[in-house]
Amino acid sequence: MSDRTKVVIVGAVRTPIGAIGGGLAEMQARPLATLAIKALLDKSGVDPKLVEYTCMGWVMQDPRAPNLAKTAAEFAGVPYTSPGTTFHENCASGGAAIHSLARRLMLGEISLGVAGGVESMSNVARYMFAGRLKGQLYGDMTLVDGLFGALTDTNVGKSGELMGLLTERLVERYHVTRQEQDEVAFRSHQNALKAWADHAFDDYVIPVEVPQRKGPPKVVKVDEGPKPVTLEQLSAAKPYFKPDGGTVTSANASTLNDGAAALILATEDRAKELGLAPLAELHAFHNVGVQREYMGEGAFKVIPPLLKRAGITVGEVDLFELNEAFAAVLSAAFHDIPGLLVDKTNQWGSGISLGHPVGCTGARQVVDMVHQLRRRNKQIGLTTRCVGGGIGSGEVVIAV
Repeated sequence: MSDRTKVVIVGAVRTPIGAIGGGLAEMQARPLATLAIKALLDKSGVDPKLVEYTCMGWVMQDPRAPNLAKTAAEFAGVPYTSPGTTFHENCASGGAAIHSLARRLMLGEISLGVAGGVESMSNVARYMFAGRLKGQLYGDMTLVDGLFGALTDTNVGKSGELMGLLTERLVERYHVTRQEQDEVAFRSHQNALKAWADHAFDDYVIPVEVPQRKGPPKVVKVDEGPKPVTLEQLSAAKPYFKPDGGTVTSANASTLNDGAAALILATEDRAKELGLAPLAELHAFHNVGVQREYMGEGAFKVIPPLLKRAGITVGEVDLFELNEAFAAVLSAAFHDIPGLLVDKTNQWGSGISLGHPVGCTGARQVVDMVHQLRRRNKQIGLTTRCVGGGIGSGEVVIAV
């Protein structure tokens, strides 16, 4: 992107990631997003009046917060005159928000804005897909679980398949073993626990005060997912999606979560004008399509064209994070991408340990990568994720 306007990241924060039904469960998506945006602006010292556009990813959208990006920013102090757009690109929604804001910056439409993602899987609605037609005036009606539906690709097979079952297809295609998957899960938890123990997240993971009916608010300060699991415990877990002969378990798959992440993106010239020190450059981003039956491929099939767009080789990347929607995705990536090394990948954990609040994940990955590069004195980071429906999405960021 050397011939284009340089896009820099001048602020990056996230909330802790809560377990479903856990510490953040009482906060719906809009206030959670507002909290992240406000903390981002406060921490970065950016006047909310300077925000020209807000883009936020949110997968499990519902009528309680229409166009969440606009309203969340406004509640965070951004003027009502600043527009916003909410993105639904399944697990890449947070990434899509970043990509869209970057395009607006490159095209000269704006010079500074906020991008991010949010999900409150604890608050996903149940739906009634009936009642608007004359022929449905009488009879019982069934509530459909929106959360369960979001974990299913309804366009695969006769009645749809759960994402975990699609991943069993990936396991077969790439000859991934159960042991490989459990080792990915083990490393994920170990790496995340070590990062927390080393205070790697302290500077930018913002505490969340959750109001209570009585007494002071409950404060959530750390991710609720990382656990000191053993390989023996992981290997003892039973296949969940394919009980007879399967390898994907609830322990080597990502969890269901709540969380929000947000970044300030600006043109390099605008950042200089405002005296804002860039944390990193958003050097490249890209999406690819893959077969929806093998949606997990997206996390690594996007890597070669993304590297080409960035003008770098796999060996030049210092740190990778391929989202662990399932351990099998990362295991297959090690089979498919020459030069993708274990000791460069998911060194602060990922979806299995940190969690996977789907609309937040893409933004969460970029936030974590920006800070990981700087803390570890590395330069080039690459983040990707697979996407239900058959997409791969990713970014290259360069620390400055």
